[in-house]
Amino acid sequence: MVVRRVFPGDRIRDEDIVTAERNGAEIECGSGVYEDENDIKRASKIGEICVKEVEIEEEEEEEEMEEEEEDDDYENRKKEKNQKKRKLVVEVLNEREIADESARVHLPKVNDVVFAKCTKIRDKLAQFDVLVCDGKPLKMEFSGIVRQQDVRKTEIDKVVMEESFVPGDVVRCKVLAMGDGRSLVLTTNENPLGVVRAKCQRCKATMVAMNWQEMMCPKTEHREMRKVAKIDEIKDM
Repeated sequence: MVVRRVFPGDRIRDEDIVTAERNGAEIECGSGVYEDENDIKRASKIGEICVKEVEIEEEEEEEEMEEEEEDDDYENRKKEKNQKKRKLVVEVLNEREIADESARVHLPKVNDVVFAKCTKIRDKLAQFDVLVCDGKPLKMEFSGIVRQQDVRKTEIDKVVMEESFVPGDVVRCKVLAMGDGRSLVLTTNENPLGVVRAKCQRCKATMVAMNWQEMMCPKTEHREMRKVAKIDEIKDM
């Protein structure tokens, strides 16, 4: 059901999810919707709010029948449990996506793992183009930043951006927060996150990871500093 038109950052209000449809159902963010740091649902693009109902498949559990439980309350609980559980998915879709479900694109949300290409380095942050989200290439252009305080979990004051990333590096990040429009706040402050692919600045050969903060050119043995993703946890894009 289409409710109203929203813009990036607009709050999805309770009245957007019709009370008659809720009936205690779990509410989940779908395409074009994310939860901010305060667990408030917001739109991540321009479009119409749509709400759809999805049934949740659950495995039946064996329960012991005790005599003291065989009362009216128990029968009501049993009846509720036997009913199929459901959830409501809230989405923000444009006209094309409403008409054609196959046209809908997966949008990054908080805690998603993304692969991004570094485009620019500044004193306190690095800028990226986000290429892949949860293993799927993005059909829309998204930019992102990694701030100095989000590069590593420890010794934050010692982080040097130029020694963490270089333009052209492919970096495995996690979405920390949704920025304005198609801009994401990213982090690499976990062991599996960081640079997964980089080229030697001297000969442009693809370097190999030596440890958590250094990569080496296999041709010249030239070494460069990076925030390297933990080697045994790196997965192909």
